[in-house]
Amino acid sequence: MDQPLLERSLALVADADPDFTVHFYERLFTEHPSVQQLFGEEIRPQATMLQRAIVSVLEHLDDPEWLRTSLGSLGRVHASLGVTPQMYGWVATSLVDTMADIGGEKWTDDMSTAWKDALTAVAAMMLDAYPTDSSDNGPDSERSLSGSGRHRR
Repeated sequence: MDQPLLERSLALVADADPDFTVHFYERLFTEHPSVQQLFGEEIRPQATMLQRAIVSVLEHLDDPEWLRTSLGSLGRVHASLGVTPQMYGWVATSLVDTMADIGGEKWTDDMSTAWKDALTAVAAMMLDAYPTDSSDNGPDSERSLSGSGRHRR
């Protein structure tokens, strides 16, 4: 993963719009209304947690054990809440699209690619922690982000 590019592009977006994760959730809920039922009425606390999680992951890209443990734990929580593997692709697409929109002319295709790659890796670590006894989340389930939309190459 291109940590410097991820950090620069995150700073670009966060400086332009500190509430970018709120806008991400608005986009996600517009594009995939069924996801909204997984969240409470007030999205700002969740948006703040997401932004902190993104920063934490970027700060620990050189620590595979931290990533495996932390993202595994987060994956188990998401599994218990009913988050399906398909939803990870929706999240990746909505997040990258939101960041690209906010980044405007300064946002590059390389930034989109770096974020898609990073989010794919994060999703894989989270999904690896999903229980294997469920037909929806088992070892034979679709675990790719193949439905991740416009930014695929």
